[in-house]
Amino acid sequence: MVLYEYQKCRNIRQNKTGSNPWFLLGLMVLLVAFAAEAVKGQASRGIILAAGIAVLAAGLVFYGAVLDIARGKQGYTKDLMGTTVSRKGLYGHMRHPGVWSFLLCSLGFGMIFPDGMGLALWFAFLNLGYTWLQDRYFFPVYLEGYEEYKKEVPYLFPRIK
Repeated sequence: MVLYEYQKCRNIRQNKTGSNPWFLLGLMVLLVAFAAEAVKGQASRGIILAAGIAVLAAGLVFYGAVLDIARGKQGYTKDLMGTTVSRKGLYGHMRHPGVWSFLLCSLGFGMIFPDGMGLALWFAFLNLGYTWLQDRYFFPVYLEGYEEYKKEVPYLFPRIK
């Protein structure tokens, strides 16, 4: 996924257009790794399984809130390929709120498949690094007004008024 961001910035700097398959490939690697871990691991039982499903579901619901799907606006995805900063939904309160949904999904997966908890937390940590790179190096290149947005909207934790 970092290669996707790098290629996108490179294309912008070189005034190129064209396909950039790196994000899709990165997502596929992530899904295959989780699926492989799920296939080889044994699922939890009872209350731990129920709690894991609840945490995973909470992560998915929170991701829906991040995308602002509930109101049909699809906040982030509407601006995903654009050149402006999205301030819709949670993006008006914190930068990179999707980190929290990914963490919840990873914890839920790890609770459902305990042998995969290490992998899940490792991916959550890598995701945090990925968003830091986006915030510091990639988004300022292709999102207009990102430096001002960074001054106004905090990273990961909303301000309590």
